[in-house]
Amino acid sequence: MSLQNNKISGQKIHWQAHQSTNTEMPENTTSAMHYAWELGGIPEIDIRQTADGIIIGMHDATPKRTTTAPIADQDTPISELTFAQVQNWDAGIKFSESFRGEKIPSLEQVLDVLSDYPEREVYLDYKQVDLASLAGVIQKYGVERQVIFCHRDQDNCRTMKRLAPEIRTMLWIPDTEIDTRFGEVAEAGFDSLDMIQFHLVDAEEKPEWRYRLQLQFLQNALEQLREAGLELEVLIFHFDQASLFGLLDVGIRRFAVDEPKVFAAELERYYNK
Repeated sequence: MSLQNNKISGQKIHWQAHQSTNTEMPENTTSAMHYAWELGGIPEIDIRQTADGIIIGMHDATPKRTTTAPIADQDTPISELTFAQVQNWDAGIKFSESFRGEKIPSLEQVLDVLSDYPEREVYLDYKQVDLASLAGVIQKYGVERQVIFCHRDQDNCRTMKRLAPEIRTMLWIPDTEIDTRFGEVAEAGFDSLDMIQFHLVDAEEKPEWRYRLQLQFLQNALEQLREAGLELEVLIFHFDQASLFGLLDVGIRRFAVDEPKVFAAELERYYNK
């Protein structure tokens, strides 16, 4: 296999700290947000809504895995708990003692900070929220152009585009669905989308091309999206220098990564090689 060097001089690389950098920081915390921004990336917040309508950063449906919620609340859905309740728990200590005292942030707290830095952006990964309420919060802080809304259901992207036209939307497609879903979305003219994300999973064997998705398919999709005015992002669950440099050479300019610090260091090496 030959990877054509397609390095585009001066084109910025954008990268998402997937699941709020949960391998390097306590996920969905304000510390994780600042960590990604300071590294030059874009943090992702998984969004859910409490019983009293407050949108918060939380990946799981319940607080058991990431917080110090008492046993009585550990398996209770976030949608049945109030914001005051979730604020009683520590969201950092399970990751590391050094993050003792971290609280689950409300989306408003995050967007309030974002509004002071127009050069920063944030991904909002839909888990369980009322979309009209979400649009209202985003517009309240005047950060529509700084928000990338993402979900696997294109209908939710359409709804958000209608409610908040200036936000960008990203449809993410799991590895096992790329072959069929991408064709379906393309046939519909990429309606209401600004980006598409492919999940790249390692092949069972490790040939020269690391990922299960074929290189030619990736190149074709990248070209098709460019022609349509969209961007392609790849979520690379695992990477090394060779595989990352290969993706950059192909022309990928948006990434989602679980190891932001490692990724940033390799990116620096790429441009200094």
